[in-house]
Amino acid sequence: MAGAAYLERYPVVRSRDSEFARDRLFTAFGATGFDCRDHDFGIHANYVRLTSIGAAFCSYDCAASLSFPEADLLRQFFSIQGSANFSTANASEPIGAWSPFISAESRLRLDFSPGYRQLVIRIDAGALERSLKNLLGDASDRKLVFAGDNPDPAHMSFLRHDVFRFAEELERFGADYSSVVLCEMERNLILKFLLAHRHNFSDQLQRQPSSANRAVVDMVEAFIEANWDKPIDIESLARLANVSVRTMFREFALAGRASPGQFAKHVRLQRAAEFLRWPNEQTSVTGVALKCGFQSPGRFASEYLRVIGELPSETLKRSRQRW
Repeated sequence: MAGAAYLERYPVVRSRDSEFARDRLFTAFGATGFDCRDHDFGIHANYVRLTSIGAAFCSYDCAASLSFPEADLLRQFFSIQGSANFSTANASEPIGAWSPFISAESRLRLDFSPGYRQLVIRIDAGALERSLKNLLGDASDRKLVFAGDNPDPAHMSFLRHDVFRFAEELERFGADYSSVVLCEMERNLILKFLLAHRHNFSDQLQRQPSSANRAVVDMVEAFIEANWDKPIDIESLARLANVSVRTMFREFALAGRASPGQFAKHVRLQRAAEFLRWPNEQTSVTGVALKCGFQSPGRFASEYLRVIGELPSETLKRSRQRW
């Protein structure tokens, strides 16, 4: 099981016992069939499940096969080393740098050669469609249907890069990120998937969105200012402004704002500075970080330094010197 691994923070199984591995693969990944054709068995698998996306790393020392039933999710495989094949009712072909998008209605069989390593992304089909319609402001009952043809190589090379960055970021910082940040990471990766694969909304997704009144930015920012201590839900903000999520982000870009989420972070850092400048006996940097929605004190300190210009501990120390 040599070679660099991904998602080591989220282990599922690392074993040379094929029966134990079978049980873990069935439980963690929903597999219904597993076959190892070599006595020199070894497997290394990690898996993280967020709200809408699951990411897995798998490495096999020996030749092996896995089978999966139909499921309400879509899968895509990104090979790192070695060779493998996938088979569905409609296709059977090698997995190259990436596989096609495996639809939710497909039974799936995977055959791995010895030494094969890969990253896998699993996306909830319902969440994918809801994200797309929220992005477009589409309230129709039209279902998302993928074209099934080969994805655009240029888009896929960028998507592959983003998938590996997604796994690396979860490995390094995932435990420190709030649910808001993790949702934003999922949202960004879902958008890249929707752009990389042709579907019945592709033309609508790639068209220039209609322009909204610039009051949209003022309305959203005013709401964030008034609700800075609550989770920010992008879809709710778009509904508040009566525009699609895509149009809202476009208006923020035209106004020179990075995104509603980054504006919310800036507001929270300003509130944190106020708490630290006017402390009471119980005020602490960690307490202020948590109160303002930062679950990692270390990341809070680095963000605070970038925006406010000094460490939060320095602000608090100077404020207490006035007592």
